[in-house]
Amino acid sequence: MKSPTATTPSWLSAHPVLVAIGLALGTSLGASLARFSYALFVPTMRDDLNWSYTILGSMNTAHAMGYCVGAITLSMVIKRFSSWVAFTAGGVLTSIFLGMCGLFTDPGAIGLLRFLSGFTSASVFAGGTVLIAQLASFHPKRSGLLLGIYYAGGGFGMVVSAFLVPMSLSLAAQWGMPHTWQLGWFAIGLTGLLMTLLMWLPSVSVPKSPPRAKSNDSTPVKLYAKVAAGYFCFGMGYIGYITFIMSMLRELGWHNASLTWFYVTMGVFGMFSAQIWAKALDTFKGGECLAIINALMALSCLIPGYLASQSGDSQAALSVPFIYLSGVIFGGCVATAVASTTSFIKHNLPQSQWIGAITVFTSIFAVGQIVGPSLTGWVSDRAGTLSSGFLVSAGILLLGSVLALWQKPLQMRHTASHMGSGH
Repeated sequence: MKSPTATTPSWLSAHPVLVAIGLALGTSLGASLARFSYALFVPTMRDDLNWSYTILGSMNTAHAMGYCVGAITLSMVIKRFSSWVAFTAGGVLTSIFLGMCGLFTDPGAIGLLRFLSGFTSASVFAGGTVLIAQLASFHPKRSGLLLGIYYAGGGFGMVVSAFLVPMSLSLAAQWGMPHTWQLGWFAIGLTGLLMTLLMWLPSVSVPKSPPRAKSNDSTPVKLYAKVAAGYFCFGMGYIGYITFIMSMLRELGWHNASLTWFYVTMGVFGMFSAQIWAKALDTFKGGECLAIINALMALSCLIPGYLASQSGDSQAALSVPFIYLSGVIFGGCVATAVASTTSFIKHNLPQSQWIGAITVFTSIFAVGQIVGPSLTGWVSDRAGTLSSGFLVSAGILLLGSVLALWQKPLQMRHTASHMGSGH
């Protein structure tokens, strides 16, 4: 394999963990700031704009639709430019679109910006996925750790958002701004630009893979359709949780400080998910890892869904530790679901097929995200409570767990072994 190019800083290339940490800022931006942070805006925007849960959910549906279009066109973008260009240019554009959400109050305009931020964040997230897979192939004995670090960046972004958005809302209220949530979007956009600046050098420091031999060979999607279907269910189920969990807790009587610390808890466990899951990512070759994660995520949805359906002050007091347990499970699993599909690709497919397979998984994931938020919002509006939407999400995740468990390793390990998977 080629060594890093002459223009690559040797000190950085010699420390793959530092490169992975830099790339992880792309996950912080593409997942946490662009997608997850919206949950922190939902309660305030609902109170201020009097939006229904269906409209609130449709904002993340618009984001997911943009992400889907971006995922479908990703392979063309990477082939035309490069993974690091898609990664960094997508970061700049995503940050701009996020910040512009603070300029409008019309749902159509904000929905369009959510769509555009989703489109560009696909380049950030999936472009970074290609980069981290390439980096891991050069360091096979540490591949699980490197993949875990990259996806754990989402937890760091959640911690940043947990403090940034409430502080912005409070500051906007002190300044007498008519719509306090708008300053939060400005702050998110500026933070995204800073992250893009910091992740540029690590992205160009990833050793370039050798030229791929011309080949017409490909792996039919039907051979890994079970794990792909499980991943679709994950995308559909988890997004309902992250979109509405803060609103549900507000309905349960939680105040701003409690909401912030709950969100921080999710982020912290997301940051340490690399250590929790590194061995599993290296060990499991089929869909077992995603199956376990989907089952745990279903539990994280069931807990608040059940508690919100109960009533009484004593019930509310008892619910706090269980709600935190739900957040711990969600934070510790959400990023690793994505890592598990990257690990599956790396274990089972030759490197010449990585970009195509990543595009398939990213597109399937995006379609699930399109359906999830609006479905959760629609069910909640019809039932008059968010608990019903959470229970539906739990059922979808359980189905995804069963589907992923059926996925066995592909019978092409001899091909995959040459790309440095270490197995």
